[in-house]
Amino acid sequence: MNLMEFKGELEKLDMPIQYQSFSVGQAPDLPYLIFYEDDSDNLFADNANYFNNLNLTCELYSDTKDLELETKLHKLFYENEIEYNSTETYIDSENMFMKAYSVSIIFDAMADVKVKEVDKSKLQSLIDYVDTLKTDDYEQDGFDKLKTSLAYAKASLIDNETTQDEVDDNLDDLIDCLNKIILIVIEVDRSQLQQQIDYVDSLSASNYSIETWAIFDLAFIDAKKVLSDENATQTKVDNSLVKLIKGVLQLQKIDDYEKGRNLFAPLYWNSLGYEGGLDIKTGEINNYDWYVHSNFIEIPKNALDIVLKTKGSDSLYAFFYDKNKKFINYETKWGDKSAYKIQRDAEFMRISSNKQTPSSLLINQTKIEWDETTAYTIAPEDVKFNILTQL
Repeated sequence: MNLMEFKGELEKLDMPIQYQSFSVGQAPDLPYLIFYEDDSDNLFADNANYFNNLNLTCELYSDTKDLELETKLHKLFYENEIEYNSTETYIDSENMFMKAYSVSIIFDAMADVKVKEVDKSKLQSLIDYVDTLKTDDYEQDGFDKLKTSLAYAKASLIDNETTQDEVDDNLDDLIDCLNKIILIVIEVDRSQLQQQIDYVDSLSASNYSIETWAIFDLAFIDAKKVLSDENATQTKVDNSLVKLIKGVLQLQKIDDYEKGRNLFAPLYWNSLGYEGGLDIKTGEINNYDWYVHSNFIEIPKNALDIVLKTKGSDSLYAFFYDKNKKFINYETKWGDKSAYKIQRDAEFMRISSNKQTPSSLLINQTKIEWDETTAYTIAPEDVKFNILTQL
């Protein structure tokens, strides 16, 4: 057991351990242990030490006589076959006990002499990184010097006779060359992409067919991502711009009114017996007989918004329900045309409004089949609707 191994055994006592002494003012709370080398009595011949015999002192300090801790220390000596003698002193000025142990450790001096392996791991990691750099991205003169340094570093890496100092020198030289290379910065022009994004940002999904809007929306999302990417190349920006323009060109508008596109009116609800409005707290039918309501309407999975139209002056209420038709929340709008965002987790909806107010419903411009006919009972003033239903 050498001195380092002896220190490792002492640290198993789970208490502060220090060689020679603690710094002034840095001594920890009691108990703690100090150890130091007194002298040596080595066996040597032919100009070489064969066995080292180190004489050490271990001083255990405690505020009370700590038999348990002393026993642990005795056991450590016993298990490691370390001979010892001890003396005890009470230090009045410090109000503490000091138990001093004189111990000897003997070890094979030659067995502890090991050839230190050359650490090439950092050099290998740096070489791997430099190998990923591209010549065209940097100014030629600096990059040529880096490649020369890289060649020497690789030679040092495979040379079994290379010393640690030589490896470290190669590492320092490679780092120095790496710090001196100059990146060629090419300014990427994003102005046209920005202009196109600003233009299409005002477009609304409710004005276009679902199929064509989905294609456009993917291109739009990609364009905004590329615009914010500081590392995007000019080619990537240009490709994103072309994709966005194509997405805009293929958009197909749809009319506000179209036969079979879920036109519906409260008077028709009334004819089906949907009397009474919907309670804004529970979503259930209440006794407000001057209001009518629709049946449950299944919301398409890809629906983004809802547009309700009225020619009257009354409010329109949109009630939202989950997959179990449990009420979530409601929204109300006032006016000729009102747009509603689909409530989160909503899979069904119902509409409630004044029965004298004709209205129509378009969910994300998606056709919803109510029954086989489109000749719904509706207030006579909705002329445009009546014309469409007669086509």
